[in-house]
Amino acid sequence: MNLRAGSKYLGIAISAITLLVFTLIYGPENLVHTLSTLPTDFYLFFLAALALHMVSFLFWALRIKLLSRSNGYKITFANSFVTVISSLFAASITPGYVGGEPVRIKKLIDYGEPVGTATAIALGERGFDSIFFVGVFAFVILTGLEILTGQLRILATIGTALLVLFLTFLLASMGAGSLMNRTKDWLARLIRRFDRKGKKYEDSLPRIFAHIETYTSSTKKIFLKHPGALVLGVVVTALLWLSDFSVPIVLLIGFGAMPDILYIIFVQIILVLISLIPVTPGSAGIMEILMIATFSIFLPHSGLVAFVLIWRFITFYFNLIIGSLSLHQIVATLPNSS
Repeated sequence: MNLRAGSKYLGIAISAITLLVFTLIYGPENLVHTLSTLPTDFYLFFLAALALHMVSFLFWALRIKLLSRSNGYKITFANSFVTVISSLFAASITPGYVGGEPVRIKKLIDYGEPVGTATAIALGERGFDSIFFVGVFAFVILTGLEILTGQLRILATIGTALLVLFLTFLLASMGAGSLMNRTKDWLARLIRRFDRKGKKYEDSLPRIFAHIETYTSSTKKIFLKHPGALVLGVVVTALLWLSDFSVPIVLLIGFGAMPDILYIIFVQIILVLISLIPVTPGSAGIMEILMIATFSIFLPHSGLVAFVLIWRFITFYFNLIIGSLSLHQIVATLPNSS
């Protein structure tokens, strides 16, 4: 097996090894004891947490449908859902989850949307995520909640700065079409000068300009031309993340702990921002360590490892399972897929 073929298993291996190390540190017997002494109705909390995670996929699909509709493309909810599910595997095995966007763009193109519009939707989704996260940070700061203390204050400040920087880039990219139109003659001359092999890269310029113009136009429609759609997109984004952020809350209640809901939501936003740093596939290893560090105030060590193991299964391994099944189905329907 070559390195590229085996890379898809790297995230799973790192995550599994990290959990194994912590299991050995805290004692396998303690972990087994914790799992065996869970309340008899814990499986109900597990199923509820898993259901909340799946509900986030529904809101995610709804957001894609809304962003497509704001650009005049009436993609069905079923196709939006397939777009989400088919991107889970690639997102989970790539650092910073960057592999998910190309898959979603490809699926939207398959459903009839132009390249520029599909790209605008993929980047626009991150824009809506940024708006929601900045809003939560602003709420915490303005209300004077005591969540922002110590290292969390530093991380929140850095996270807010990065989010604002991304939103600034997103807004600035709306002017890319005008910039390209003003410089197209200069770019054509530049390409002719460096085109030494007769590949006629200049012939591709009109198509590239058209994609960029479509992207800028689509981004403007998403964020500037339809205020109602913008507000609805933010609401759906909030429901998406709150559904997923409720997973550890439900699990903690199942473990018999009393979670601080605002703290857990805020901490998870910090963890999401850290997970976007391209270090390991799916932030494997990093997320386990951070969850154990930040949730240690709710559970003892043995229970904490069991909690993180179950939480990671729902939010990571479950994505890999259904994402890989979705990709397998897609590949199986391609011509000459064998």
